[in-house]
Amino acid sequence: MNPKWLLDGAEDFEPRGTVLSVGRSLLAFAQLTVLLASPDRVLFSSTPAASPAQLCSGTNSFTLWCVTGVGVQTHGLGGAVASAILIAVVAGYHPRRLCIPHWYVTFSLAARMTAGNGGENAAEIFSLLLIPLCLGDTRAWHWQRPDRPVDPVWRGAAFAAHLLLRCQILVVYLEAALSKVEYPAWRHGTALRTLLYDPHYGLPPALQPIADAAFAVPGTARAATWGVVTTEIFIALSMLFGLRTRRAGLVAAVCLHCAIIVAMGLVSFGLIMIALLATASGGSFQSGPRIDPRAADPADAGLHPADPTASAIEKTASP
Repeated sequence: MNPKWLLDGAEDFEPRGTVLSVGRSLLAFAQLTVLLASPDRVLFSSTPAASPAQLCSGTNSFTLWCVTGVGVQTHGLGGAVASAILIAVVAGYHPRRLCIPHWYVTFSLAARMTAGNGGENAAEIFSLLLIPLCLGDTRAWHWQRPDRPVDPVWRGAAFAAHLLLRCQILVVYLEAALSKVEYPAWRHGTALRTLLYDPHYGLPPALQPIADAAFAVPGTARAATWGVVTTEIFIALSMLFGLRTRRAGLVAAVCLHCAIIVAMGLVSFGLIMIALLATASGGSFQSGPRIDPRAADPADAGLHPADPTASAIEKTASP
């Protein structure tokens, strides 16, 4: 494989865009719903195998909810700090300053929570990859239109993080699809119907008559079961292709996870995965001459003063 496209991508990649802003805000919003909707005694309770002190041992001792105090009565301080950071991220305040605190909150949730749903583990890796995507972003708010190019060092780091994020999605969804077909119920097309009628995780009672009518049609259960598997495979493979295909993968993920939210109530998990797909479906590549953002003189940037692009850069560089 010719590695030239990797070098070109590292030089031309523009990570900032609406989808990155939406992805960051949606991730933080999903985490905020977990903190606000669940009491601390549920999220951070001890287990029969581990006391609160044991849950704050090892690397867990560095988590926010252990630094602020081991006892449940002190978790309110950790929750207040985490909520303030997450609210600021949702609002889009200073991506460069908040990307590391956001990761720390996400790491703390994943390591310390005893009542997770799996989404916190994906969010931990996601927020870690957001750091190189955001450290080169000097905007005060991530909703603002960029007014200057990203420093070349951070442009390459952001491109590497973008590729790793797509690899994460590829592995997660492909593993989810292939692990399902190991079970006879999924291969025979009956697993989804069983899940939807589960008394603990299944459909709300109000939606069960709709499911009854749908499954009364021959072949519906089998088609819906295999539809989940094929959708996950499509989402995974879309990460190997260009922007248009990745956007189609995002649409498929939104449909899949919205259905899971309605059917099983996994709100935070669904929002986290949609945020991850939204960020991976973004990124663009600049065309034309490459501009050194540190060059105040258009000639230093390799541009002729008569070039309209040079004029724009000159105005931006002027005090």
